[in-house]
Amino acid sequence: MMVRNLSLALLLSFAYMSVQAQDAKPYRSLTPADQWELGVDLGTPMIVGDIDAKFPGFGGGLHVRKAFDHVFSFRANALFASMKNENTGTNAASSETSWKSGSAQVVMTVNNLRFDKPFRKIDFNVFGGLGFQSFNTTAKNVVLSGGSTANEAKFDGTSPLLEVGAGLAYRVSPKFNIGLEYTFAQTFGKDGDLLDGDENAGSTTTTYRDAFHWPHLSLNFNLGGKDKAGNKKSEPLYWANALGTTSDAITALEARPIYDPTDTDGDGIIDAIDDEDNSPAGARVTTKGTTLDSDGDKVADYKDKEPYSPPGYAVNADGVAQVPKAITEADVNRIVDAKIAAIKMPSPKASEWFLPSINFNDNRFNVRYSEYEKLYQVATVLKNNPDLKVVAVGNTDARGSEGYNNVLSYNRAKEAVDMLVSQYGISRNRIILNWAGEGSKLIPGAGSNASNRRVEFRVAKGETEMARPEGKEAGKGNFKGNKDAGY
Repeated sequence: MMVRNLSLALLLSFAYMSVQAQDAKPYRSLTPADQWELGVDLGTPMIVGDIDAKFPGFGGGLHVRKAFDHVFSFRANALFASMKNENTGTNAASSETSWKSGSAQVVMTVNNLRFDKPFRKIDFNVFGGLGFQSFNTTAKNVVLSGGSTANEAKFDGTSPLLEVGAGLAYRVSPKFNIGLEYTFAQTFGKDGDLLDGDENAGSTTTTYRDAFHWPHLSLNFNLGGKDKAGNKKSEPLYWANALGTTSDAITALEARPIYDPTDTDGDGIIDAIDDEDNSPAGARVTTKGTTLDSDGDKVADYKDKEPYSPPGYAVNADGVAQVPKAITEADVNRIVDAKIAAIKMPSPKASEWFLPSINFNDNRFNVRYSEYEKLYQVATVLKNNPDLKVVAVGNTDARGSEGYNNVLSYNRAKEAVDMLVSQYGISRNRIILNWAGEGSKLIPGAGSNASNRRVEFRVAKGETEMARPEGKEAGKGNFKGNKDAGY
């Protein structure tokens, strides 16, 4: 029964905590992220014990300090000190001590309870802490336990210590402050009476343990950049006003403009954010209260007869784009025809024409079928150039007699001319017949050569037609005889 009751109570507790967690509201911390303090400590330490302290000793150290809140902070210290003690009476005893210590302190800024300024100029601090120390002491002519005297003795030890103290600090700038402090340290353990090198042999001089005193000056530097949100970190909280964040928030609220719902032009945008508080009645406006120009043609929509004009065209006073009429196929054809007609094709000069030659069989003047295409090309040029005249020149190779070859070359030229007239309809007066016999050989030599058996066509340049040369008929078959005999 008890187990069941405990289980039920536990379940109810979890349910209650779940409801509480769901009802929790977001919390905003008013404590800003702050900087660390790094300090350099310089001072004149002394040991108060059985032998009188001799000033000045020397000490130096470092500390780091981080605030818990605006009043309490943590400080870690490291210190090295060197000091001397000696009697001022007839006893010539003296000692020299080196001291090393490290400690952790809690510091309380006593006067950081006023909130009249963003940052305090002077802090009054009290502190206390625990640590460890290590010392080495060299003593001369000291009185030891039992009343004996030693010419020179060395002592060393390590023991816990307790530190307390107070100090004032002055804020020079947001990054630097200077402090003056006094620290009192008391060691524990049996070596606590050997800091000055003299044991407390008689109870009439000092207490059982020697005391370490440390008046010093602190040069303190604030370190740190920005927090995780990218905001600049505050100075250490013991310098800052505890209500600073709250004060900043209140100041920001007070700086906000007072809400005024006045809308002079009735365009739905209040005057406080209206860049144009005199917009025409009924005009559409932007979120800034300016008259809307949807197509960006500098004519407001309320007087734009075409509020969405196509881009790239000029508009008239009514905002209508001046788009040219669409071009038709007939317009395209007319433009193309005009462009073609305007093209001036260069006419070739007569001297630039190249006309093919036709070739013949040995001792023949009839045109071979294979040469018809060349005659066709010559006829085509003549038809396309009505003002053109050509010269047809017959030629032979050098195997026959000169008279025979002259007649043969004439017959070949005449046959080509007759075919151009009869087959292709070329006017006879456009062709001038000439013959050259064997006098215009392309290929030198006296043998048979088809390149020399030809009719050439060239553009006429003032030539006259040549009559048939004297001689018997030539070009109707084989011939026999001696070339030199004139066959």
